[in-house]
Amino acid sequence: MIHKTRMFSVKKVESTEELAHMLTERTWCLCNGFQLRDLYFLNDSFSEDGAQEYAIFKDGHQIESITFGWCSFDEALRLINDLISGQLYMDMKVPMPFIETPEQHGSCHLCE
Repeated sequence: MIHKTRMFSVKKVESTEELAHMLTERTWCLCNGFQLRDLYFLNDSFSEDGAQEYAIFKDGHQIESITFGWCSFDEALRLINDLISGQLYMDMKVPMPFIETPEQHGSCHLCE
């Protein structure tokens, strides 16, 4: 994770397909993140118009970093499933930054 002091507004996602769609077919504010089960996908991009890079966290530590902006829906779906099954897991010893629910987060300078 490059942006360790960034605060994130995290939205829960119900399915791998929904998350794959959201990460490959949309661009998100730099403070957006998603939770699927016990995985957190936090936007680690430098700008909204660049490639969408996500740091993935589990158990409070970063386990992977993936540029979903370069992935097709099918590639993203495979990678998400590999993360869930533990096939992609490298404890990078990077602690998870501060996260909030969308209601707690409200609006910040990165939302605009």
